Amino acid sequence: MSESVRECLIIGSGRMAGGFVVPLFHDAGWSVTLACRSAEVRAAVVTRGGIWLEIDGGAARWIDGVSAVALDPDDLIAAVARADLIATAVGPSALDAVGRQLAPALRARMETSGAPVNLVAFENHRRAAEQLALGLFASEPSLAGEIGRRIGIGGAAVWRTISRRSVGDDGLRFAANAEATCYVDGLAMVPGIGPCDGSVPAVSCVQAFDDRMVEKLWVFNAGHCAAAYFGWQRGCTALNEALDIPDVRAQVLAVIEEARQGFLAYLASRPGSVSIDTWSAETILDHYRDPSLADPVTRVAREPRRKLAREDRLIGPALACLASGIEPRALASAAAFALVYDDEHDTQASDMQQELRFLDPAELLSMICQLDARDELIQRIANTYRRRETGWNVDGRQQA
Repeated sequence: MSESVRECLIIGSGRMAGGFVVPLFHDAGWSVTLACRSAEVRAAVVTRGGIWLEIDGGAARWIDGVSAVALDPDDLIAAVARADLIATAVGPSALDAVGRQLAPALRARMETSGAPVNLVAFENHRRAAEQLALGLFASEPSLAGEIGRRIGIGGAAVWRTISRRSVGDDGLRFAANAEATCYVDGLAMVPGIGPCDGSVPAVSCVQAFDDRMVEKLWVFNAGHCAAAYFGWQRGCTALNEALDIPDVRAQVLAVIEEARQGFLAYLASRPGSVSIDTWSAETILDHYRDPSLADPVTRVAREPRRKLAREDRLIGPALACLASGIEPRALASAAAFALVYDDEHDTQASDMQQELRFLDPAELLSMICQLDARDELIQRIANTYRRRETGWNVDGRQQA
């Protein structure tokens, strides 16, 4: 491995990979290699030797020194062998498969150079590192003994919004906002190597990582998806369009405030948690509304089943609110609107609509959230959902 220029191998080439991880390491002086599933994307990177990044609707910035390889065993073995850090940006559902693909290459590295390496999952998911590790161990059980010694596996919480990726005649292009906040699980990293050795200045390696991950997932992402589900019902195609509707804006603000209260209650219940100064609701709303992103409603609303999981952005803070005596009216309404979301191009949404033909909403929510169908929150969401046929406002109340 090079002693002068460090190399980051990124598994994935989607929005998070190109819109955040590539510039993060490029700006720290690293070279970057994307491991791409798409031959079209790989060719665009290889031909041009870089990518385009538009920040806040400004002029596109060219990021050079980017290479690309295929996600096949031979290319991965070579790329993993020379990498100083391995990042994933593939989406939580793909982490098990990626772990299985990476395992032989990591095993080969351990048996040849034996050089330590950290794996950082840029997935904005609380269990990302665990899911990646399970895939690794399923393929190469012997790697379990290397964790914490020569292999570190940890998650990352990223606050940037990346709205678009496109491939054109001029190459691979991404559009994002300027937000650069990024937290990495410092306790999960092998010390003395990137990213927690000062070689990536924009990364904050923290000890209470789960608190930071929950902050991002609940405080920011709850309102984000709520704006998409409310906007979908109004026929909006972009978040800024939805948030120009006064009652949508008011209810999204209510979702953010409830999620914040749930998060603060969660922190107070955890021994050893550190107080965190969260962003204001208006600041978060400004990020959602950024017209330069024109963030598509369908992008933010996608995979509603995942967003309704027990610890995820709507149910997690709602349960925390209830446990502390706070009524999660806005969060429950957003969850009900997630049940109604029926974009035909979204497999999870279509499957949920099929299930709702045969199951009561409380029964379906019970399976998704792993809560009793008689649970107070489940019943509140289900009752709001049932009122949809008689007409409802954004906050779930029946129209006059």
